[in-house]
Amino acid sequence: MRQRRSSGGRPGRTAAVVLVTAAAAAAAGCGTARTVPTASATEARQDDAGLVTGLGAAHWSFRAPAAIAAAGTKVWVADQGANAVYELSARTGALIRIISGRRYRLSGPDAIAASGSGVWVASGGSNTVIELNAATGGLVRVISAPGDRLSVPTGLAVAGGHVWVASGGSNTVAELSAATGALIRVVRGAPYRFETLNGVAAAGGRVWVPSGGASVTEISAINGGLIRSIGGPRYQFDSTVPVAVGGGQVWVGSSSGSGRPGGAGDGNSVTQLSAATGAPVHVTGPLPSRPMAIAAGDGNAWVAMNAGAKGSDGGGPHGAVAEISARTGALIRVISSPRYRVGDPQSVAIDGGHVWVATAGYPGPGGSVTEISAATGKLIRVVPGGKLSG
Repeated sequence: MRQRRSSGGRPGRTAAVVLVTAAAAAAAGCGTARTVPTASATEARQDDAGLVTGLGAAHWSFRAPAAIAAAGTKVWVADQGANAVYELSARTGALIRIISGRRYRLSGPDAIAASGSGVWVASGGSNTVIELNAATGGLVRVISAPGDRLSVPTGLAVAGGHVWVASGGSNTVAELSAATGALIRVVRGAPYRFETLNGVAAAGGRVWVPSGGASVTEISAINGGLIRSIGGPRYQFDSTVPVAVGGGQVWVGSSSGSGRPGGAGDGNSVTQLSAATGAPVHVTGPLPSRPMAIAAGDGNAWVAMNAGAKGSDGGGPHGAVAEISARTGALIRVISSPRYRVGDPQSVAIDGGHVWVATAGYPGPGGSVTEISAATGKLIRVVPGGKLSG
């Protein structure tokens, strides 16, 4: 299981911006995906838009970055220590705004995803998903659900007009409408083999969920039905957590040493699957350390590994970022030099030829964001904090 600076399963306050009908509470299935009646959604008021708040000082810093997303001209960082989202310029790394405040209900944000005009944040401490306006940072809505439908949400994926949320507190996957925030269905039950959920990926009408055990579950994005449970000796899974999809390939990280029946137990690894068939393409490993997060575009995959890695660049042993060839499965490079500041990487994103790594404060407090060239692996910049722009 990925070790995060999570606030755990603290119950959220009762105030919610998006309401889910009582009928939704009865829509729990066992081994099936149940459709939840459309719920009403209360939009944020006009005066909620464009908030620059939080630390509110001329100088700012990260506290404990946990997740990162990049799209177009912007990068968003979910910071568990600050209970905030930092919006950066993808061109310069400058801070655009810090998004926080009581109405956002950001408490231990653990995952973030960006698509089109929206940014979605999983807030594990408040059991909510927050949607932000990507252009302004304004609050669009706060999404909550009855019972355990959103219980310590730890993974997010956005595809095809739908938001998929993996909840570690209930080991369920919720499907939301990206347009309205309405809860569509909750996927749960023994056939899905969910054990300890932390990640989810979606593309092309399919959803992939690492079980936390020695398997990955593939789900239909159309009806939530089970397509296949992927596992077995060829995949070399032990304890699966991070997942990413891109270029027709699914990438799954697995850490060793669980001692579970059927677990590979022979090293940390990343397995590349065919998104069309689920068949294994390559297994890369053993890796220097546990894979924490994976990002995949149309080409190679980038993997963030936690402390203990020794880099091919001579750095370490501490955190590292590795590039894996989509064509051969070979390790192209392992980056762990101190000047990259990837001592405790928590999340990685790729967009427009750039790789962005969110790193928690190791060995000291705080954290940083590192930008790397996807073509060469060269360091572009480290964003450690600084002065508020504007």
